[in-house]
Amino acid sequence: MLALRLLYRDWRGGELRLLALALIIAVAAVTGVSWLADRVAGATEARAADLLAADRAVEYPRHIPDDWQADAESRGLTTARTAVFPTVVLNDAASRLVSAKAVSDRYPLRGSLRIQPRAGAEEVVPDGIPAPGTAWIESRLLGLLDVSVGDTLEIGAQTLEVAGILSFEPDRGQGFGGLAPRLMFNHADLAATELIGEGSRVRHKLLLAGPRPALDGFTDQLVAREGNAVEIERPSEQGRGASEIIEQAKRFLGLAALLTVIVAGVAVLLTVRHYAERQITGVAVMRAIGATRRQVLALMIGKLLWLGLFAGAIGAGLGYLLHLGMLALVAELLDTRLPPAGWQPLATGWLTAAAALVGFALPTLARLRNAPPMRVLRQDLGSGLLGAGVPLLAAAGVIIALMAWQAGDPRVTLSVLGAVTATLALLTAVAAAVVYGARAWSRRGGNRRLLWLTGFTRRPVTAVIQIVAVGVGLMSLFLLAVVRNDLLSAWESEIPADAPNQFLINIQPDELDGVRSRLAEAQIDTRFYPMVRARLTGLNDAAVQAGDYDSAQARRLARREFNLSWTTELQSDNRIVAGEWWGDVDDPSPQLSVETDFAEEIGVEPGDRMTFSSGGQRVTARVTSLREVRWESFNVNFFVLASPGTFDDLPATWLTSFHLPSDQGQVLNDLVRTYPSVTPIDVSSVLRIVRTIIDQGSSVVELMALLTLAAGVLVLLAALQITGEQRRFESALLRALGASGRRIRRMARLEFWLVGLVAGSLAGLAATAAGMVVAEVLFSLDYPFRPLTLVVGALVGLVTVWAAGALGARRYYRASPMRLLREGG
Repeated sequence: MLALRLLYRDWRGGELRLLALALIIAVAAVTGVSWLADRVAGATEARAADLLAADRAVEYPRHIPDDWQADAESRGLTTARTAVFPTVVLNDAASRLVSAKAVSDRYPLRGSLRIQPRAGAEEVVPDGIPAPGTAWIESRLLGLLDVSVGDTLEIGAQTLEVAGILSFEPDRGQGFGGLAPRLMFNHADLAATELIGEGSRVRHKLLLAGPRPALDGFTDQLVAREGNAVEIERPSEQGRGASEIIEQAKRFLGLAALLTVIVAGVAVLLTVRHYAERQITGVAVMRAIGATRRQVLALMIGKLLWLGLFAGAIGAGLGYLLHLGMLALVAELLDTRLPPAGWQPLATGWLTAAAALVGFALPTLARLRNAPPMRVLRQDLGSGLLGAGVPLLAAAGVIIALMAWQAGDPRVTLSVLGAVTATLALLTAVAAAVVYGARAWSRRGGNRRLLWLTGFTRRPVTAVIQIVAVGVGLMSLFLLAVVRNDLLSAWESEIPADAPNQFLINIQPDELDGVRSRLAEAQIDTRFYPMVRARLTGLNDAAVQAGDYDSAQARRLARREFNLSWTTELQSDNRIVAGEWWGDVDDPSPQLSVETDFAEEIGVEPGDRMTFSSGGQRVTARVTSLREVRWESFNVNFFVLASPGTFDDLPATWLTSFHLPSDQGQVLNDLVRTYPSVTPIDVSSVLRIVRTIIDQGSSVVELMALLTLAAGVLVLLAALQITGEQRRFESALLRALGASGRRIRRMARLEFWLVGLVAGSLAGLAATAAGMVVAEVLFSLDYPFRPLTLVVGALVGLVTVWAAGALGARRYYRASPMRLLREGG
C-alpha cells in the first residue's frame, strides 16, 4: 500500500494532477468515441438495413421451405417472406406488365412502407401489409391502367382490389432490377394467382432480423448445407451509391478517433516527463536511505497501476456521459433503434489507460530508479537522467498500435501515420532551423538582442520540443476545425441538391427525339445514353460459370445480365486508373473499359478478352482500360463501356437520368402516357436515406472534434510546463539583476509569439497537406488549396500560445530574488 500512499501524497501536492488529467482525457476521448462510434455505426447500419428491409436476406430460386423459417425463428430471429416476379395485370380497359411483389406479415422488418389512401392524399405509414384480396399499386399504374382506389385488377387467376397507392418501399433500391411498376399484395394470395410454377421467373426471399450472432449462425449453416443455391444479402451490399456513403461515414468516424488518440498521447507523454523531473529529488532521497533500484521500480509501477485504475474509471465514466450528451445533441438525426451500449468501449478505455501508462509513462518513470543518491546534496547530478530516446520510441510504438486498433482499416492507419510522421519530421526540421537561426542571429547582435531571445539561446532543444508539441496540437485542431469543414463540404457536395432522382429507361430509338423534346419543353436538360442488355459468357478462352467463384457477389455478377453502353467521352465521375481510353477516333477497334471493383470481383485485367451474349449473338472485345466510378454521384454509369461500333449488332435502347422537382410530377405522367414503353424509375427515396446518413455522419464528426480540441489545449499547457522551473529561476535571476516585471513579461511574450507563429504556420501547412492527402487517397474528393489557412494558422498559433502561456506560465514570472539566493545557498 506504500505506492497508494505515495500516489495520494503526490496528488495532494498537485504534482500528479496534470498527468492524471491527461490520462483521464485520453481515456474519456477513446471511450466516448468508441461508444459513440459503435452506437452510431449500429444506427447507420440500421439505416442501411432499411434499403434491404431486413438485417439479412436469403434469396432462393424456389419456394422458401417452411423448416428454414421455423429454424430461424427458433434462434430468436424475426422473419418475413417476399416473392417478386414479372406478370401482366388486367382490368376492363387495359393491361400492363408489372413487377408483382407478394409480402407476408411483419414485412418490412426494417424501415417502413408509405402509402396514400387515395390519389393526392398525404402519405401515411400503414399498420401492416395489404389485406388478403387487396393490393397497393404505384401511382404511375393509375394512369396507365385508368384505375382508381377501389377498382379491381386481375393478376393471374386472382382478382385484387386496389386499396392504396404505394409511394415508398424501403427495399425497392436504386438499380434497374425492378423496371416495371410495382404491385404489392398479400403473400397469402400468391398460390391463388396460379402464376408460380416450376421454372417461373420469381425471386423468393426470406427476410431476417435479430442479433448478429443468431443471423451469422443461421446463414452460415444454410450456406454450408445449400451451397451456391442460396444467396445471402447484407445491408452493406444494397446499392453502390449508398454503400459508398456508408463506408465514407465510417472512415470519417475512424479519422476523428485517430486524431483524438494521437493528441491525447502527446499530452500524456509531455506531462509524465514534467512529473518525472519533479520526482528525481524525492527518489534520490529514497535511494540515500537504502531503497534499491528494484524497490524504486516496484513503487513506480505500483503508482502507475493505481493511477491507471482511478483515471481509467473516471475517464470511462466521463466518456460514457460524453457519448450520451453527443447522442442527445444529434437525436433527431439518429435512428430510434439505437443498439444498447456494449462493454467493448469500456475495455477499450482500460486498455488505452494501460497502453498510455506502459508506453508513455513507464519508460520515463523507470529511469528514476537510476537517480543518484548524491543529488540530495548536488542538484546538478542526474540532470540527464530522463533522456528522450527510449520513451519516444515506446510512445511511437503505442501510438501506432492504438491507431491500428481504433481505425480498423489499414489504409486509414497508414495514411494518418504517414501524415503524422511527415509532420513531425517537418516540424522538427523547420523548428530547429528557426531556433538555431535565431540563436545565431541573437549572438551577433550584442547583449540586448541576446537578452530578448534568451528563451531560444538558453533552451534551443526545449524550444524545438515546444514548437513541435504545439504544432502537433494545432495541426490536429486545424485539421478538424478548418480542413474538416472543407472535407465535409466536398463530401456533401457528392450528392448535391439537384442530384438525379429520376431515371427513364427502355426508350426506343424511334422515341428518342420525342422524349428529348418533351423534357426540353419542361426545361429539363439531360443527356441520353445507349444501352444493351447482355450476359458475360466468356473470359479469354474460358466460359464464365457462377460456381467458379468463391465470392457471393462474384457469383451474382456471373449470373446476371449487364447494362452495357458505348461512348467517346469519359464522364467527369469516371477516372482511368489503368490502360488508356480510346478517345474520339473515327473508327476505333472493339475495346472495353471496365469498372475497377467489377474487374476485381470477376478477375479481369487490361489485355483480357471478354465475351458478351445477347439475343443469340456474341460479341468479343479486348479490355484496354480500368475505371474508377463515383457511384455516389447517382449519375448514369456502367460496369462496362465499349468503344463506338462494338455493340452495333445488338438490340439497343436508350436511358437518361435527371432531377425532377417535386412540383413537376405531371411531366412524367404525361410523358409515360405518350410513350407507354418508357419506364420511369424514382430513386428519390434512396437519396433521402443517403442524405440522412451524410447528415448523421457529419454531425457526429463535428462533435468528436471537441474531444480533440480538449486534448490539444492540454498539449499546449503541457509543452509550456516543460520549462516551468527554468523560467522561474531565470525570472528570479533577472529581477535580482534589476529587470522589472514588465520587461520580463515582454520577453516571455516575445518568445510565446515566436513559438506560436512558427508552430501555427507549420501546423496550418501540415493540416492543409494532410487534408489534401486524406481527401484524394481515402475519399476520392477534390480538396482546394487555401493559402488563407496558413495565415489563419499563424494568427491562431500566436494567440493560442500567448493566451496559454499567460495562463500557464504566469506564476513562473512572479518568483522572488530570494528564491535564487535560497537555491544557490
